[in-house]
Amino acid sequence: MFVNPYWGKLTDEQRIGVVRCLRETVGLAVSDIAKMAGVSPAAVVQWLSGRSTPTPEKLQRMHEADPATVEKCLPAPPISRLEVDLALETLARAVRDKALREYIAARLSQLFPGLKPEVAYSVSAEDLNLFKEKLLAEGVTKDTVHKYLRYLSKFLQHVGWVLTPETLQHAYTYVESRRIKRDTILALKRFINTVVKVKEPQIAPILYDAIKTIQDRPAKRNGRLPTIEEVRRVWEEANRISPCAAAVWGIMAETGVRFDHLHRASITGLQLDRRRLLLGEIEGPKRQPLLFLTEGAVRYLKEAYLPWREKFLHRLQMNTDKLFPCTEEKLYEHLKRAREAAGLPWLEPRLLRKFHAQWLLDRSVDVSDIAALQGRALPSSLTVTIEHYVYDYERRLRAVFDQHTPRVFP
Repeated sequence: MFVNPYWGKLTDEQRIGVVRCLRETVGLAVSDIAKMAGVSPAAVVQWLSGRSTPTPEKLQRMHEADPATVEKCLPAPPISRLEVDLALETLARAVRDKALREYIAARLSQLFPGLKPEVAYSVSAEDLNLFKEKLLAEGVTKDTVHKYLRYLSKFLQHVGWVLTPETLQHAYTYVESRRIKRDTILALKRFINTVVKVKEPQIAPILYDAIKTIQDRPAKRNGRLPTIEEVRRVWEEANRISPCAAAVWGIMAETGVRFDHLHRASITGLQLDRRRLLLGEIEGPKRQPLLFLTEGAVRYLKEAYLPWREKFLHRLQMNTDKLFPCTEEKLYEHLKRAREAAGLPWLEPRLLRKFHAQWLLDRSVDVSDIAALQGRALPSSLTVTIEHYVYDYERRLRAVFDQHTPRVFP
């Protein structure tokens, strides 16, 4: 049996004092003390009278039987700094294990009621540079690194550049977009695992476990899609809040375009005279070279949105060729307010793509035409440039679009 050195450091008088405290102060019966120590009641009487002394082994056995009660009667012998350092090193190794970390936290709360150890890491600009260097060294693409740094910086600004288990919970609430939440949490966990773990290995596991990665939501089958009246109600509320939000919502509903494709669109691709917007999204599995615009969309962009955009950029002294310079977070915030004001909080932007496709299907539009209009697929034989694609297919798709697409803009 291993005996903790602590018990051997107690003097004979201190050991007898522990037994007397249990009997006289705590009020335990002699038989209870004897049972805890694994001795006869007569032996306990001998300890109480001072005629004999409990051994370290007996005191440890009593402590193992009822730690909370015995600790009320323990003296506080001098402890060396070496012992403290050894104990801290042991704890530092132990907290890396989640189960041991929870046990340590529980024991500390018992030993020190009211004590709440602070787990915090202050992030510096140097940390972000180190994060960038480590990701690039691991072979992460520049686009992904830029995305991680962008989301990480925005979140750190939101929480004051300090990571704690409490501030990390803001990752679930500070933006509405599920995708931004997921990417922000991925960036945070990557940052903790590559930077904080190196600089503060004791607290890194606690911070890492404080947030859970958001999994992709499984597709809902047979879910309710909005009616055209409901989509228009949200547009009307969005128009009262921000022309940027109204333009994005209306174009998404009328074309089924992906939000990220539309948000990346350049103003140089806007051709109002031809009622179309060139997107140039021709790489990867999600392609959409262009989208058509209804007469209502062209009128709104020309009369309401573009004048607003010019004033917006001038006010903020911005210089960008993005057609929609509003940030992704701000757009989602505006559209959330619009949906709530319309009494349709469930009508998320992601549903507009399904709404548009179903609208066309209900009007017997060919599936391949819907796929081409929404950028779901291009003909397998297509090996020419985007200009040739537009030339070959625009007339046919334009006719389908003009005849069947839903109208949201007035």
